[in-house]
Amino acid sequence: MQNPIDKIRLTRVRRSALFIAISSSFVLLLFILMGRTDKNKDLSKSKQTRIELVAFHPQQIEKPKVEASAGPLAPPADPVTDSQGPKQSRMEPPKLQQYLVPGDISVVSKLVGNKVCAECHPGEHALHAGSGHARTLKPAGKTAVAQKLNGTTVRDTESPHILWQYLVAGERLEAEQIKDGKRTCIPLDYAVGSGEHGMSFVGVQYSTSLQEYTGIEHRFSYYTRSDHMDITPGQGERDRGSKKQEFGDTGRTMNKTNLTKCLDCHSTITSAKKAGDFDPFTIIPNISCERCHGPAKDHVEAARRGDPLEKLAMPLGVESATPARQIHECGTCHRRIDLVSPSMIHQDNHELARFQPLGLQASACFNEGKSGLKCTTCHDPHGKVSNNRANYVNACVNCHQNPSQSKCKVEPKGDCIQCHMPKRTVSEVFEFTDHWIRSPKKSK
Repeated sequence: MQNPIDKIRLTRVRRSALFIAISSSFVLLLFILMGRTDKNKDLSKSKQTRIELVAFHPQQIEKPKVEASAGPLAPPADPVTDSQGPKQSRMEPPKLQQYLVPGDISVVSKLVGNKVCAECHPGEHALHAGSGHARTLKPAGKTAVAQKLNGTTVRDTESPHILWQYLVAGERLEAEQIKDGKRTCIPLDYAVGSGEHGMSFVGVQYSTSLQEYTGIEHRFSYYTRSDHMDITPGQGERDRGSKKQEFGDTGRTMNKTNLTKCLDCHSTITSAKKAGDFDPFTIIPNISCERCHGPAKDHVEAARRGDPLEKLAMPLGVESATPARQIHECGTCHRRIDLVSPSMIHQDNHELARFQPLGLQASACFNEGKSGLKCTTCHDPHGKVSNNRANYVNACVNCHQNPSQSKCKVEPKGDCIQCHMPKRTVSEVFEFTDHWIRSPKKSK
């Protein structure tokens, strides 16, 4: 017969063994579950790493190194470049916009930008936004003309064996020359001109040997009136007379000085770093309010303080815009007499019609500024050129109603513009109004 005490001890041992087995199984199960969780975390982490490297940070994928001089607009120390140059657009002005006048870098921090001007001058700002001045320098690849050229082929009209093929590549327009089986690609960075009459293209490249930017004016330009590409004015055999070193079948090469001159009249400043220089990273494209009126920082601060009107004067405003001053300012880009060779200034040279201030200066109506006639007598400088013929005729009639002014003996109430300011054909394709106001017999 089993001892009761031994029976109790055996029961306790069995219970302990069962508890240990259950505990061990639980611990083992817990370790298994934890292992699977860690593995899932590792897989998730690995997947996320691949996503970050490929999807979110493509710049971490190794790219072939490119010499700075190989990519146009790529300076020696430019950090992120490829065959298309820096990824960031060079056409965007810096956040702190700056103003620069030729030869004076002391006013660099005086620019406020068009949007600030719009706070008090919304009407002028709206007109300016639709004018040619506001769209005279753009990334070549972002223009409607570039989209039209994309994928097309053009034959050189003077050298029929040369073809040009065009391709939009981001902000650039690539022009590939095909000559004797050889292909030469020329990236074009800037579209120059509003497109009202036409548009030319300029490519820019940094020369490591010269330590400066150089450029090339493309062989072909777009002509709005005929809606086609043809040889750029000045590059044709007829225009240039004899061959010069800077001209070639790919275009006109430009050193830093000529490149800066070319873009100067299509931008507010060409460089915020050095007066009279070109810098694609600080260039402020297009003709802004302050290109004509001058730096506005002091003007804006005075207006916001509520200063009297005499404290709000701008370098060029309504009060200071005399006929002579307007001719000088507008003629800086649109050309005045002192900027053209005297041998070119004669009444039979109809090419001068594209230089409106020069024509006005040469006319008897201007009379060296004594008559009061100036650019703004007929034109609103903020807006697009008006096609309202009646307004121009009224400007003539209003002045010639004065007893001291001569009156037209042929047709005193007729269309003054048709006879005295006719349209002239310039460079065989463009039409400009002749501002050299004179009698028809002298203007034929």
